[in-house]
Amino acid sequence: MNHYQTTVRILFTLITLTWAVVMTLPASAADLAVTRYFSGLWDQPRQESQGIVLQIIDQEEDGHKKAVAYWFTYGDNLDTAWFMAIGHTEGNQVLMNLYTADGVAFMEEDAPGNENVYAVGTLNLEFKNCNRGVASYDLGEDGNGDFEIKRLAGLYHSRCSGGISDDTPSDAKPIMLTVALEPAREDISGKGQAKFWERVDRSDFHVSAEDLPDGIYSILVCEPLEPVGNLVVENGEGAVQFRSPAAEGKELLSFDPRNCIIELHDANGAALSSGESVLATRNRGGGNGRDMAEISVDLENTGVFEGASGTASYREKNSSTEFEVEIRGVAEGAYPLRVNAVPVGQIVVTADEDEDDGSLKGRIRFSKPQKEERELLNFDPRDQWIEVYDADDAQIILEVFFPE
Repeated sequence: MNHYQTTVRILFTLITLTWAVVMTLPASAADLAVTRYFSGLWDQPRQESQGIVLQIIDQEEDGHKKAVAYWFTYGDNLDTAWFMAIGHTEGNQVLMNLYTADGVAFMEEDAPGNENVYAVGTLNLEFKNCNRGVASYDLGEDGNGDFEIKRLAGLYHSRCSGGISDDTPSDAKPIMLTVALEPAREDISGKGQAKFWERVDRSDFHVSAEDLPDGIYSILVCEPLEPVGNLVVENGEGAVQFRSPAAEGKELLSFDPRNCIIELHDANGAALSSGESVLATRNRGGGNGRDMAEISVDLENTGVFEGASGTASYREKNSSTEFEVEIRGVAEGAYPLRVNAVPVGQIVVTADEDEDDGSLKGRIRFSKPQKEERELLNFDPRDQWIEVYDADDAQIILEVFFPE
């Protein structure tokens, strides 16, 4: 074994040991998307000192992210050899053409053209989760096969989920998109809605339906329509939630529903459809030319406290602006309120003075200019995330993306 082979072997061994110590493996995902966080070093655990360097690069072609890989292996003469692969991502796969080069000396000066580089086959990677996968190669007359790959190292301070939030830019502004689902045929009288939220740390996609016959409906998105999950309707109503990164009770959001048609299908075909509409920005309040604007939305329960509920309301009238958040269904205590991750106050839950049944309620009220028994409204809640945390300030119990 020559000096270079020894160095490569030591390098891969050291990285393997280090990665085993510092890496916390995320849960496997039955369906995932290759994101920028799949970039890194991938070992061939069943082969000696061989592996792949994968980079998901900042280019797109026909809606697919591009990928570049370097495959380090050995030739028939037992000397080190390497290939370069270029291609694109597609779901949980990276599909690439494989190239090699010869006739170039060590540290040879750059020359115009690429006469020494030529295609030799294909290299495709299929990932089972963020840390394991299978590579398949086809070298034509020189053979084909496949081998396991295992992550050695990733990008600094990255956390791969296999969901679309991995690719959200760090400076992305929060958005909320919604589209109505209408009957797609005469024997259906129900309705539904699809909603999408995005912020820097996560993305959510919710589909709900009501007044439909009980049963299991397939959710299909984009063109051509692709199934992404099922919605179960019981007692005429049903809902399903996707999230990236994955969360308990929510399916992994590994597809991007934006600018897509959304449909619910039963055994007879499309039951509800967004028609020619796609996920688009909500109608904005306050644009009717009058001196008053009012917005009120329900807070969504995250599943931490099953019975928790609440509302958030915003009102503009003449020169006065008011905002309040009210919560119910939780124990007595003080619950931190954040607007776009910034603490703005505490909601104190006590016995509801308006009820005689011992029920509890908490409310915090803001106004500008400041009024008696109200906090100063020195922030704008519109187009922001409203979050209520538990009394320990550890978990979000209620949330909503407040419209503009």
